Amino acid sequence: MNKIIFVPYVNPNPQSSERTPKLVHILSEWTKILPISTDELDNRVYNQEYNKFQRYGLFILSEFKTFFNILRTGKKNRDSIVFAEGSYYAFAGAMASKILQIPSVWDNHGNIKDFGAAVGKSSAFIKSNLIMEKMVAKAASKIIVVSEKDEDVYKKIGFDSSKFIVIPTCADLNRVTITPKSEAKSKLGIPSDQKVILFFGSLNYYPNEDAVRYLIDEVVPRLKETIPDVTLYVAGSGNIENTGDAVMLGYVPDIFLWISAADVCVAPLWKGVGILTKVVDMLSVGCPVVVSKLAVDGIPELVDGKNCLIGTKDDFHEKVAQILCNPELGVVLGNEGRKLIVDKYSWEAVAPKLKSCLEVL
Repeated sequence: MNKIIFVPYVNPNPQSSERTPKLVHILSEWTKILPISTDELDNRVYNQEYNKFQRYGLFILSEFKTFFNILRTGKKNRDSIVFAEGSYYAFAGAMASKILQIPSVWDNHGNIKDFGAAVGKSSAFIKSNLIMEKMVAKAASKIIVVSEKDEDVYKKIGFDSSKFIVIPTCADLNRVTITPKSEAKSKLGIPSDQKVILFFGSLNYYPNEDAVRYLIDEVVPRLKETIPDVTLYVAGSGNIENTGDAVMLGYVPDIFLWISAADVCVAPLWKGVGILTKVVDMLSVGCPVVVSKLAVDGIPELVDGKNCLIGTKDDFHEKVAQILCNPELGVVLGNEGRKLIVDKYSWEAVAPKLKSCLEVL
């Protein structure tokens, strides 16, 4: 396989569930990676604490810097492919690849229309980004999307359908550790008779913060009316006010141990884009999950009552209670959920498809 110019480069991490460090690890096992690293300029561009107009100016400088770095690396390595994460880096990558006359791949983490709506971006922001993305799509050799929904969104607004390939964010089953529930609770100091609900994700991302607020304010109080020994545990960086009885764990080094200890994992996200990595992690351990309809957008094989329970804002607590009050149902859902990951959302199943795509390029 050709060498891969990877932008922006991050350290490969086989233990990570996050898409980019895992991809770098997987690609590095197939071929030589030529890194295009970020620096303080990039950090300032995407740091929301800086003035918006200042960041726009720095963004242009960052694009030129990335473009010339790719150009310089590509001239020395004509037998290479540009592999760029996200639309901004893909723009620089696609333009440089055209000059170099080498293939480029745009790994898109979520369509801009849904992402913009999820984080409250203006219509002008979404439209301007779509213009740029259409330029990227025209220049790119291949466009990777994480879900069929994202592919459909782009096709409907005129993108070339022949360039798309769906490569979801997956679980690395060789790295997923499953611990018996009683043993996991014992290791974590959780009473064996305590009913554990687990949510995890960065609270610096608004949809996650909104989900935790919903769990604390609405779901847990309703559950405690009939299941008094239930406790909500929240893992992930960031802070939230007025947490009530929820146990805020912060960053945890082994999320799979916590998933193993949970009686039910939950993902009540109402806004977002792409595939929910947390749901892939939950299912990979065989823990029963209750999710919102948003999870189905990224993982369309999720079926209520078969491999998960799907709740609305009105009945989410009832779905959680079904599992807590019926452990046998939880076992069935958990087993079916893990089977789905093994068959369709594991790197073991999906990586050959990605490798074949790159080899063709």
